[in-house]
This record gives sequence, structure tokens and C-alpha cells, in this order.
Amino acid sequence: MTNDNSILKRLCGNIVAGRFNWRKYTTPQLYFGREICVTPLHCSYGQIGYTIHFPYSDMPEIEHDWELEKLTIDGEKWKSYLQNEQQ
Repeated sequence: MTNDNSILKRLCGNIVAGRFNWRKYTTPQLYFGREICVTPLHCSYGQIGYTIHFPYSDMPEIEHDWELEKLTIDGEKWKSYLQNEQQ
């Protein structure tokens, strides 16, 4: 597994387990050596989740929609995405 994939796996695992403090990263911060930035996702009635960007990198975006209970990497279910990247 590449370093980028291990960061994605760790980040997604922490999100699913409720250990990721997304508010801390609303301004760019380092996360295990990689800079990340969080943008809240809003709809007409309020915030429904957040998107994680990796500035100045070609790493994919992670989106966590807590209303629909979906965690995706570049629009694909996170576990499927990581399995496809390992092959």
C-alpha cells in the first residue's frame, strides 16, 4: 500500500469511528504529514457533512455526508475505492 493510500485508509477509518475532528481542519493543517483542508457541505436547511481536500496534491477528495451516512472518495464508496487502488 502506498503512503497516500495508507493516509486515506487511516483518515476514513477515523471518520467512520468518529475520531476525526473536522472542525480543526477548516484551515489547512497537517494530517500525518499531508496537508488537508475541510469544507462544510450545506444544503437549504443546514450542514449535512463535509469535504476533505488535499491542497497542492493530486490526491482524491473525501466526502462525508452524515445525513445519508455516506463516506466516499472521489464519489466512490471508500472501502471499494481503497480495494481498487490496492489491486
